[in-house]
Amino acid sequence: MNGATSQGVVLALLEELNDRHIPRLLKLKDKVEAGECLDDFDLRFLKDAIETAEEAKALVHQHPELNDLAGQLFHLYNHITDQALKNERAD
Repeated sequence: MNGATSQGVVLALLEELNDRHIPRLLKLKDKVEAGECLDDFDLRFLKDAIETAEEAKALVHQHPELNDLAGQLFHLYNHITDQALKNERAD
């Protein structure tokens, strides 16, 4: 992948994160912090988001400026899944 193509992919990824993933993840975070359980739709979105993050690892490796963002997203995924599991066990 050349530099221009790589930059375009990064911009598309950031746009998708900003427009779709992060707002939805923050809603899931609020939901689990309120003690609610995730429904099938929420779980599917979370699974897809984590798979997308796994696929983007190589891109993050090529663009170290994305490391902080990737770390914050990983922390958010982890927080949501940990809290969702606690909520399921308490249910």
